[in-house]
Amino acid sequence: MSGLVYPLEVSVSSRSIQVARGKTAVLPCTFTTNAALTNLNVIWMVIPLSNANQPQQVILYQGGQIFGGAPQFYGRVGFAVTMPTTSASIFINNTQLSDTGTYQCLVNNLPDRGVRNIGVIGLTVLVPPSAPLCRIQGSLDVGSDITLTCSSEEGIPRPTYLWEKLDNVPKLPPTATQDQVQGTVTLRNISTVSSGLYQCVASNAIGTSTCLLDLQVIAPHPRSIGLIAGAVATGAVVLVVCIVLVAVALFYWKNKHKEEEEEEIPNEIREDDLPPKCSSAAKTFHADASSSENDTLTSSNTYNSRYWNDPKANHATDSFTRFSNSNDAHQPPFSRSGSTSTRPVYANGGHPSPAPPKTLVVTASTAPSPQEVIRSNGSVSRKPRLPHTRSYAISQATLERIGA
Repeated sequence: MSGLVYPLEVSVSSRSIQVARGKTAVLPCTFTTNAALTNLNVIWMVIPLSNANQPQQVILYQGGQIFGGAPQFYGRVGFAVTMPTTSASIFINNTQLSDTGTYQCLVNNLPDRGVRNIGVIGLTVLVPPSAPLCRIQGSLDVGSDITLTCSSEEGIPRPTYLWEKLDNVPKLPPTATQDQVQGTVTLRNISTVSSGLYQCVASNAIGTSTCLLDLQVIAPHPRSIGLIAGAVATGAVVLVVCIVLVAVALFYWKNKHKEEEEEEIPNEIREDDLPPKCSSAAKTFHADASSSENDTLTSSNTYNSRYWNDPKANHATDSFTRFSNSNDAHQPPFSRSGSTSTRPVYANGGHPSPAPPKTLVVTASTAPSPQEVIRSNGSVSRKPRLPHTRSYAISQATLERIGA
């Protein structure tokens, strides 16, 4: 009977084990055999989760001795019961994140032949959430939108986050938007009511962790509001005053400029020589000769005088004056050269005594009447226009006819 070969079979009570970091994990493994345990050989291997391509030895029992495995397991791994025995379970103290992986229990016991001599167990080292970090993103002024963030550097499995306000019911405003995976909550159009103490709770399968955040919304100071309103009102008043001053200055400058341009038209009379005195006989015939002469020498402003024979005198015609005597009422006007068709005869039948040749130069203006301009004070002035003057020479014969 001792020479018979029986199958060897390995079994595990659990396919997966979870343990918190720093705790002790027990990996169960048992087997059945009919042979003596003198040739028992047990090997534990692990395929790390961080590097599946490099399997590592955890512990070895062979020939009645126990051998260690990879350096990371030194002092932390051992068999759960004294070997040799049909229980090949092991323990791992002070578990680390690097311990997470797939473990294999391989058993051989000659002369029995292994049929299912390998057992597989998955080990997951869990990490509770580390203390989350709470932050505020955005301005704390009234009316702003802010975002509260919460995150933990560690946590296996990945933690979820829950925000709540400790001194408020409901826990958050109805308008708040929360993302429990990302750990954010958005508060819109904050006010002083939004101020208070907020708490973020990070949690996973094996633990929780919290952080607190004191939110204080900044309300505008009443004095600041008054200062701003006063500054705005002052600026508006200053602007209005400046506009009025500029308008007054422009109006004054415009009126002053107009007054400088408005000047009275000067009268210009030039007389090269005085006419000779008339005889007593000539005085009776030419009672108004002097008046005619004066009218001939009148200023350019009297271009429309009644003594002008031609109504177009303002266009520098050749006629200057005519006699008012009835005997010469139909006598043609004098030409520019001063010659006439007949020699004038006086009432007493005499002729004018010869006089030394004299020439009278008269300056006549052909400018039109000045344009009337109404001043700002209500008075009327005439705006000067550049006159067009001409000088005319009166011959001696013409002077004789007018009694000069």
